[in-house]
Amino acid sequence: MKISRIAASIAVVLSTAAPATQAADSFLIAPEMGKINFDARLRYEDVNDDSGAKDADALTLRIRLGYLTPDFAGFKAFAELESTTPLGDREYKDKRGHGAGYSVIADPDNNELNRGWISYSGFDNTLVKLGRQRIIFDNSRFVGNVGWRQNEQTYDALTVVNTSIKDTTIVAGFVDNVKTILGTNVEADVPVINVKYTGLPFGDIVGYGYFIDFDDKASTDRDTIGLRFNGSTKVSDDVKVLYTAEYARQEIDRATMSDEDVDYYFIEGGISFAGITAKIAQEVQEANNGASFKTPLGTNHKFNGWADQFLGTPADGLEDTFVTLSTKVAGVKLVAVYHEFEAEDSGTDYGNELDLLAVKKFGKNYKVLVKYASYSHGDMGTAPPLQAANARDDKDKFWIEANVKF
Repeated sequence: MKISRIAASIAVVLSTAAPATQAADSFLIAPEMGKINFDARLRYEDVNDDSGAKDADALTLRIRLGYLTPDFAGFKAFAELESTTPLGDREYKDKRGHGAGYSVIADPDNNELNRGWISYSGFDNTLVKLGRQRIIFDNSRFVGNVGWRQNEQTYDALTVVNTSIKDTTIVAGFVDNVKTILGTNVEADVPVINVKYTGLPFGDIVGYGYFIDFDDKASTDRDTIGLRFNGSTKVSDDVKVLYTAEYARQEIDRATMSDEDVDYYFIEGGISFAGITAKIAQEVQEANNGASFKTPLGTNHKFNGWADQFLGTPADGLEDTFVTLSTKVAGVKLVAVYHEFEAEDSGTDYGNELDLLAVKKFGKNYKVLVKYASYSHGDMGTAPPLQAANARDDKDKFWIEANVKF
């Protein structure tokens, strides 16, 4: 695992901006001149895959540098450059033409304009933003920035945020290009609407619609409408009950086969007590006639296991039943998640996965993370169409990273 090289690199990253710690709120320039943001993330990732591909490992450094102007009569502008650089040998398949024969680590060498937008806040309770921007709705299941990967997913879009109605936030927008984690562009017409109401004492309600029409006519278009409820109730000074419920329907427009309608269900319940949070949940993505519920713009690494075996929903659908435990010990956040996977349509056993995470923050500018995922395959039925035909083979992933952010 090249531990000495990793440890030395992490030490360099954590010390990079140390002199600026006391002036973090005005990093490099005075507040009246605007704001500069700096973000560095050094990551080592190791993939052990029983599919026949060679085991992969990658040491990569991601740096972002941006500038936000001061307010000029309601106008602001922002630009951010992003660079991802492999350090050492490139012993991984980066999905941009390098590393054939190795397992996938989707962090290619890339330099790009990550964000670049202009905004106007001169209307009452309204913010208008035009340009390349980060868009994250709710828990990022349907529209997100895929922030786990080194290259962030951003959107060329027009968005309008309005808060005129009490306890209500309305976000409407139109996306015409997706800048992906691989540094590529995917042209699409995507109207989006997300309305959130926070006036209830026991939770928030969100209604949404995401209408994805890819310009590539060979791709599958998807219109999704849904409703989400998320909240908590404090039953005593030390005990809090947690709950989430969500339903969505997706209309799938296939280029060469029949159109289909499929459903999405998510339900979760939990309890927080004595510094420990325990939750149990089930997420169901339906399938019908070979068409399954999918979230092509979502932060999919966050869901259905960190080993990324289900970044795309199998044609047979997916039921993911999982338990999450989290706590904090000596300032270190600890998370454990156990998944049981099953095909929604046929009931085929898709296996199980254990995910573990430890995160330690140092002040508000530094963070170190260690993460592990272990997937074990289930029945040898028809393999789901994942990253490879045999992607249901056992897979282990390990990460260690250091972050500096101002």
